[in-house]
Amino acid sequence: MNQERSLVSVIAALFERLAARALALFALCVVIGFALLSEVLSRNALARSADVIESLLGMYADPSGEPTTVAPDMLTSALLGMGDGARFVILRTVSSADGMPKVYYLSPGMPAKLIEEAGKAASPDELRQRIVGSVADRGWRYALYHRQSAGFDLYVSASRLPSMMAIGALTLLMLVVLPVAVLLSRRAVRRTTEDALQPLHALVQETRAIVPSELNRRVTSPTGIAELTDVGEAINAMVARVEQAHEALTRFTADVSHELRTPLTHLRAQAQWALDDRRTTDEQRDALAHIATSVDQTCRLIEGLLTLARGDSRELDPRLRDFDLSAVVAEVAEIGTLMCGDKQVTVSATCTPGFMAHGDAEYTRQILLNFVSNSARHTAAGSIDMTLRRENGAALAEVSDSGSGIAPQHLPRIFDRFYRVEQSRSRDYGGAGLGLAITRALAEAQRGDVRAESVEGSGSTFVLDLPSDRAQWEARGRQALA
Repeated sequence: MNQERSLVSVIAALFERLAARALALFALCVVIGFALLSEVLSRNALARSADVIESLLGMYADPSGEPTTVAPDMLTSALLGMGDGARFVILRTVSSADGMPKVYYLSPGMPAKLIEEAGKAASPDELRQRIVGSVADRGWRYALYHRQSAGFDLYVSASRLPSMMAIGALTLLMLVVLPVAVLLSRRAVRRTTEDALQPLHALVQETRAIVPSELNRRVTSPTGIAELTDVGEAINAMVARVEQAHEALTRFTADVSHELRTPLTHLRAQAQWALDDRRTTDEQRDALAHIATSVDQTCRLIEGLLTLARGDSRELDPRLRDFDLSAVVAEVAEIGTLMCGDKQVTVSATCTPGFMAHGDAEYTRQILLNFVSNSARHTAAGSIDMTLRRENGAALAEVSDSGSGIAPQHLPRIFDRFYRVEQSRSRDYGGAGLGLAITRALAEAQRGDVRAESVEGSGSTFVLDLPSDRAQWEARGRQALA
């Protein structure tokens, strides 16, 4: 099993490689830059020496202003006395009386041996080359500068050895300093990273401290670091959702236990009572009828729980298509009229034929039947009206009644599972508090929504919001993912 590295080690190693490369590149640039600068300065120094020599050559003339073939003593002494360390040679080629070229030269730094060798030249050109070579040694160790001025050729040369020694010393210094700099930077980065990650370590410890028995705890936010604050807020949001789910699961388990205990207890009591040998046939028949009623209620409860479970796990499989919502509303209105047959309640549907929506027609029918059934239970006399309308392109089906209405404190929770506004009367109605929760699950399976509006004592309105077409259905899916 591979042991994972700490974030501090990873960052330090990455920075070490980055720092080593960056410092090596920096050192290379410094050395190359220093070499180029040294060459430029050397050329400038040689040019200044050539300027001085050129100014002295201005005196190389006779009283009439014409150049002479022999340098005055003062000029010769000045040239030979230049002490700037530069090696130079001054060449002048003139034609002799017989028309042959003759080369005159002056070089204070020329070795005697090279002068003797230069004198053995077979031609003036070869002589010039030997004399120039004696100054620069024709090697990379010397920089050579050439200038022509008033019939003279000036060659100034200087050794590159001092700058090369400086470059070598600088290179050696870089080789010694760079590893030390990389090591120090690694330590500094490790220390800085450890300090920067302290909020992350604190966030991890706080997250680990959130156990199932303490889901109300939250991590500290803000942390002082924007990215960690985002992580902390995401963790808090996730824990909040887990807490809500845990609370819902706890309530659900308790409610299911309670709802199943009641019919099962009733079934056992009726069965024990009917099994008594003293019961007559009619009494046993009544007991079996009560048992059948309890079994029906239990089956409806289990079916509702299974529907909600499939909705939670996204296993509901609606048959999505464009369908005539007005036809579904008309059918539900007829069924609602039969529901209210023994009550002074009229059920009406106001809609235009051909009112289309996109979803599952059977799911929509179940939702609207639940709305009408709920309104019928809570409307002793009056009316239940079903209408269709468009809102922001969506198809809305509304079921309004003139019943008792819902108190404001109950309205936000009526779509919760097992929530009943009138606990004492719900059992009489045969409800377990799952009907409206199921309508919400069926609506969400179609990318729709349900909501309720009510004024206590003045009736209620239940609204089903469905996509009007396939395009709006897809748009709602993209919006949900975003």
